[in-house]
Amino acid sequence: MVGFGTALGVTAFTYPLLALESGFSATAVGFLASVSAALQLGSRLVLPYLLSKFRDRALMVFALLVMAVSAGALLMTQDLIGFVIAQVGQGFARGLFHTASQTHAVRNPGVASRRLAFVQTTAQFGRLIGPALAGSLAVISLRASLLAAVVLAGAGAVFAATLIPRPPYQRRSRSHRRPIWLRADLAQACWGGTAGGVWRGLSESFVPVILTDRGLTPSVVGWLLSLADGAGFLTTASVARWGSSDVRPFVPLAATGLAVALALLPISSGVLVLGGLMLVAGSAGGVSGVLGTAVASDTVEESEQGAAITLVGTYRAGARLAAPATVSGSLAALALPTAMACVAAAVFAPSLWFVPRRSART
Repeated sequence: MVGFGTALGVTAFTYPLLALESGFSATAVGFLASVSAALQLGSRLVLPYLLSKFRDRALMVFALLVMAVSAGALLMTQDLIGFVIAQVGQGFARGLFHTASQTHAVRNPGVASRRLAFVQTTAQFGRLIGPALAGSLAVISLRASLLAAVVLAGAGAVFAATLIPRPPYQRRSRSHRRPIWLRADLAQACWGGTAGGVWRGLSESFVPVILTDRGLTPSVVGWLLSLADGAGFLTTASVARWGSSDVRPFVPLAATGLAVALALLPISSGVLVLGGLMLVAGSAGGVSGVLGTAVASDTVEESEQGAAITLVGTYRAGARLAAPATVSGSLAALALPTAMACVAAAVFAPSLWFVPRRSART
């Protein structure tokens, strides 16, 4: 998880800035990020089938190799085709790896929600050091950051191959129970995944652009992204260690904090103010996805945890696609601060209707 998370953090920092350096506009950067999100969403949709055919360990190894190829493509060319290949590979690898690692974790001994939180905090630790590493290497060259991503992903593939093998999931026949995507008690979990996806989609596209437009250097931008991921890491670790067994009430709280930070970020200035907003956004956005996954795994039966985790991941991937695409499409008629405010309102509004419920797990 650390190897993949660090490689992902490096590419999340490097891809948008390398695109700007190569002459692409901010709108193009947003659409390129949407390509990655689209592939992540597509990979999630086929994961129930893949998990029934292949070991989750094999899917994790394959995802890491795809991530290495993704970063390697931009080492060869910075033309449009290079960025498309990079974003396609990153999105596919991301959806595949995160879900496979979570389904691998829930089948290990112990409390499922704590195992999931451990997996997520480990991944977030990688994302914490990834942008900082990339920002430091950017002093030499952004291509040096890409090379680091290739090495990290390759090393992660070697380690993933040593994990305990778990058999593929057995596909179940239809029963009297409602399909998992129609169950109202998973709504809170899905919105947690959605809020987390919005943050990830924007943090990898328009947030670096906004910070650069505020006069910050690439190195400082990298450290602020790491600061945000660090806040998410600490918040997630705190919830896993000291949080209540029913974490549903925290989902609307996290969504509100993320919405406020996203709305204020484009109209603020100064390293301290921007850093404070990145702390709030990273904490709220980072923990939202973890809370959603934990709620889902605690709501359904053990045999349905893989499907529930995939469902939350699909919402997360869809939001990661929709958020930068919405901002990009809005820039033709709206200023960037207004477009970001509209996304922030969309993050906040649905949380008003969610009423926390007790777990429906049977």
